[in-house]
Amino acid sequence: MKTALILRFIEAIPLSIFLVYAASIDQSLSQNWQGPYVVSSVAALFITLFFLFNKILLNRLFIGIHIYLITGSLGFLTNQVWLNQLYEKMEASAMLAWIIIAGTGSLLLSSAGFIGVVSQDRKKVVLFSLYLLLVAQIAFFLSFYLQGQKLYSEYIPFLTLFAAQSLLKSQMTKTTQF
Repeated sequence: MKTALILRFIEAIPLSIFLVYAASIDQSLSQNWQGPYVVSSVAALFITLFFLFNKILLNRLFIGIHIYLITGSLGFLTNQVWLNQLYEKMEASAMLAWIIIAGTGSLLLSSAGFIGVVSQDRKKVVLFSLYLLLVAQIAFFLSFYLQGQKLYSEYIPFLTLFAAQSLLKSQMTKTTQF
């Protein structure tokens, strides 16, 4: 149990780096975002590779977050101004969009689905993954349409999404145990 908690903490490190670094820069200047993206994406790559090589199931929400960080970094490093402008325009909803994309991909390509639970009952995995995907979509729209209001566009959508994931995973594991 302690190991699982430590692994979840480790998986959150890139996002933490990004948020702390971003808070320390002048966010009104686009070029200042390169540092937070590059540093956090390096951490995301190392941690993701560590999990994959050790066959540790990745948290699907963090897969999307890591992809967001890595693509943001690649946007800066390859001078893809359009991508960074898109991220700037979308704000936190861009990260949620990547979570939805990662969630859809994991639902289609992984036996653990978007919910991230290994189970012999594929129908439950799909059902609970779809519930989580619905919450992610609601979080995205809330974040997108309420931009500029940190509480409603960033904190509430992400807290709700992580809480829903935890609740659904708990419910899923409870219903699959005898």
